[in-house]
Amino acid sequence: MTSKQKRKKGKKTRSAGRFGVRYGRKIRQAVADIEERTHAAHTCPKCEQPAVKRTGTGIWTCRKCGYTFTGGTYVPFTSVGVSAQRTVKRILERGTELGVEPKKETEPKSVAAGSGGE
Repeated sequence: MTSKQKRKKGKKTRSAGRFGVRYGRKIRQAVADIEERTHAAHTCPKCEQPAVKRTGTGIWTCRKCGYTFTGGTYVPFTSVGVSAQRTVKRILERGTELGVEPKKETEPKSVAAGSGGE
């Protein structure tokens, strides 16, 4: 007879081990990956401390400074959101380089005010 191999229990299943043999290997693996990314230390965009925790779906709060912001469902900063921020920043920088100020919202002109028709 061969001896049993010694291995760490739960090494493959990680946090999805609570599901046992249910739902299939790929789904359990996906759940474990998502939970690992969600519970990892994320840095706060305001105070730069690794203290961001998920409050609800897409709502993240820094435990250090109390800053609450929106982000992705499982991670505070999605790749699409980072890309969009980069694009907006680049557009704003180009506008200031050309000497063009960003448009400021002006008050709508009133028809009755100042037009006396006399």
